[in-house]
Amino acid sequence: MKIRALDSNGDWVFGQGKGSYVTGVKAIIEDIDTALHIFMGEIFWQTTFGVDWFNLIGGKAPQVQQNIILQCRQIIASREGVTKINSVTVTFTSYRRNLNIVYDISTVFGAYSNTFVKGFNAA
Repeated sequence: MKIRALDSNGDWVFGQGKGSYVTGVKAIIEDIDTALHIFMGEIFWQTTFGVDWFNLIGGKAPQVQQNIILQCRQIIASREGVTKINSVTVTFTSYRRNLNIVYDISTVFGAYSNTFVKGFNAA
């Protein structure tokens, strides 16, 4: 698997030839993070793909966190190279409006843990 690299802002890297791409476990992690950033319906050719962030964030029911975990697990499991999801945990910091998703997965390259941060603040 080879995908375009992401910079520290989550934007695609261009102009570095082969250095603009990543492979191996780095490609799998960047593919997962890109998929988690996508809002459901954001891709016009596949409107059912993505996470339903608009309806999940802001809910106060205890099941909201479980629904976020379930949708994130579904997205992670759908990515190429992921063989098993070992764990997914979610914490939401309301005063910063950040969602931290820590996932531990097994891939074709071995086990890996990553923290994905989704910010919802406009500032």
